[in-house]
Amino acid sequence: MPVAPPRFRSPSLVNTAPISVGAGFLALDLLLIGNDRVRANEKYAGGSCGNVLSILSHLAWNSYPVVRLGTDCLAQNVLDDLEHCGVKTEFVFRSDTGVTPVVVVRIAERRDGSIGPRFEWKHPESGEWLPRYRPFPKRKAQEVAPELPDAKVFYFDRAEQSALVMATAMREKGAVVFFEPSSCKDDNLFTECLAVSDIVKYSAERIGRIPRNPVSRSPRLEIQTLGSKGLRYRLKMGTTSPGEWRTMPAFALDCLVDSTGCGDWCSAGVIHKLCQDGRTDFLELDEETIEDGLCYGQALAALNCQYRGARGPMYHLSARAFADRLQSILSASKAPVRY
Repeated sequence: MPVAPPRFRSPSLVNTAPISVGAGFLALDLLLIGNDRVRANEKYAGGSCGNVLSILSHLAWNSYPVVRLGTDCLAQNVLDDLEHCGVKTEFVFRSDTGVTPVVVVRIAERRDGSIGPRFEWKHPESGEWLPRYRPFPKRKAQEVAPELPDAKVFYFDRAEQSALVMATAMREKGAVVFFEPSSCKDDNLFTECLAVSDIVKYSAERIGRIPRNPVSRSPRLEIQTLGSKGLRYRLKMGTTSPGEWRTMPAFALDCLVDSTGCGDWCSAGVIHKLCQDGRTDFLELDEETIEDGLCYGQALAALNCQYRGARGPMYHLSARAFADRLQSILSASKAPVRY
């Protein structure tokens, strides 16, 4: 596992840093370079929840994932990387009935000659199915929720009963609730998750639209990512009907190496800029401030595109180089337009 450079966190910020709590997909990512590779070049903690909370830790947040893993060496690999990134693991539970999901991320040449990632769910040597994700138990979530730290944001990426329990509890304590589903079901559980969320973010490639709850005033901010075309967003201004879509183009890149994890960097950037003061302040943000937060998230995504792996910049850039490259990207002129 590569050694991460010094992160942004300074000793004086440890006790005053904002807190993030998250639940959902936390896995072991096996990064393989090339079509014929069967052994991992690198191993990382991954999954949307794992990546977002690790990135927030890199940005000087105190991050607490709430997950259940197995008791095997795969789980230890995940824990080692999380702790190396400064993530708090007090609520990472290990159990004989738990599972540590594994994802193969292969960076290789495609049929059209381009280089890009693909995700595999079988062991590259044996061909056997890799361990898959299992939801965190609802009963355990009910036990844990009162013990969770007072956070500025609660992030989750699966419409599950356990996540809904924790999201509801964290929102009542003043956290912004950020929901990032990778798939959508028009059912009661999904709409309940939407109703408790302040921000919902999803990919247009996976979800064309989210179901509407006509009596809900949430989410305040809806973000739909559009791949290389950027993103579009809309706001609810105290009504049950969302506002107009506005688009924000992606940053131009001289070098695209790997798009893996870029959505997670965008989410972490939005959280970092818009959620540091909790839910009450977030609900009062004006649109210009929200656009600035979205732009910052896109800039982080653009930076990540220039490195292999879901969190390449964390391992290959010093804090100074990271800040300089991010500022260079942000200096590009961008303006949102009506869609």
